[in-house]
This record gives sequence, C-alpha cells and structure tokens, in this order.
Amino acid sequence: MTDSGGLQWLDGSGLEGHWLIAARNIEPSELLRRAGCVGEEMRLSRAEAEEIEMESDVTLLRAGRSGDWSFFLASYGAVVEHGAEIDSRVREISRGTEAVELSQTTNFDTHFIYAVDGETICAFDPLTDPAPTGREPGRLIPSMIRVGLLDEHGEPVSVDDVEGLDPVKAAYRMAEEDFGISVPREILTDRAPSMAIRR
Repeated sequence: MTDSGGLQWLDGSGLEGHWLIAARNIEPSELLRRAGCVGEEMRLSRAEAEEIEMESDVTLLRAGRSGDWSFFLASYGAVVEHGAEIDSRVREISRGTEAVELSQTTNFDTHFIYAVDGETICAFDPLTDPAPTGREPGRLIPSMIRVGLLDEHGEPVSVDDVEGLDPVKAAYRMAEEDFGISVPREILTDRAPSMAIRR
C-alpha cells in the first residue's frame, strides 16, 4: 500500500462506522494478535471481509503499515464496549510501545485513546465530551485547542457553537499532525492482512 491520505479522509469515506488502532514499531501481525484476533491470517478486501462478517459472529480487522505505525481498520465500529473494556484493550496493545485508537460506531458513539506502555495517557469522546481524562489529561490540550476541540482556555467546544466544526475530523487531524499516523486510501479497496476477532 502507498501512503496517500493521512486520516481525515476516513470521516468522509462512506464507512458506516469504523474502528482504527495504530501502534508504533510493531508489525501488523503483532498488532492483530494484541487486539485479540484468533485463527489464521488471511488477505481480504473490505468487501470480502464484510461478506464474511454478515454470515458469522466475527469482525475482520484488516491491517497495514505506514511509516513507523502499524494499523488496523474495521467496519461498523469497535467490537468491544466503549469505556473500560476498550480502554483495557488499547492499554494492552500499547505495552512496550504507544498506541492511538479512534472509533465511531453506526450510532455515532466516538472515542479517542492515546496509551503508552500499558497506561492510558489521554482519552476523550470527540463528539459529546472532549474533556480529556487519563494519566496525563493535559498532555494533548495544546493540540486539542489547535484543532478546535477545546477553546483557548482548554474548555470543551460545542459543535453547535462553532460553525464548520467537525469533531471527529478534528480528532483525526490531531492524530495525523501530532503522531504522524496515516492510513492509505487503498485499505478500502486492496486486499490486506486480516484476522478475525469475536464480537
């Protein structure tokens, strides 16, 4: 895959929800295992993965690499509950490295998590509660102000109060600019290393 898109394009990609986790300096296959995948690795297109998902109780995580970051992308949103369960999964993935999670379900539940070596550094809900929590909630505040998620005083900004604000796209922009994470657009069309995780 070529590196051709950053992350903001995901918000207008037509996906009905999605789950993205990126981890630095580990292989895509290791990321899939840390995420809880089981069984054999396959090479599947998005359409092939979604066809399998329609007929089974698994979600297919399709992986790739861009620069220092391996990533996976799944359709329809995270397979684990938002809150403690998804936080625990991202912490596990981040052991010995760092990981960033961005997700949006078909019901528009959204989440951002940044974890380092098994600890949640910063987490927030871009759409409904951008006030950051975690071990170092202030670490990303300057970045959140820059992309418009927080006002100049570090307070949450309401989408109703700021014309043109797209909180999900703003979170993706922050992940692009602060962490250098990029997902090639070809992930939607090309076959990619894929493994199953139970829903």
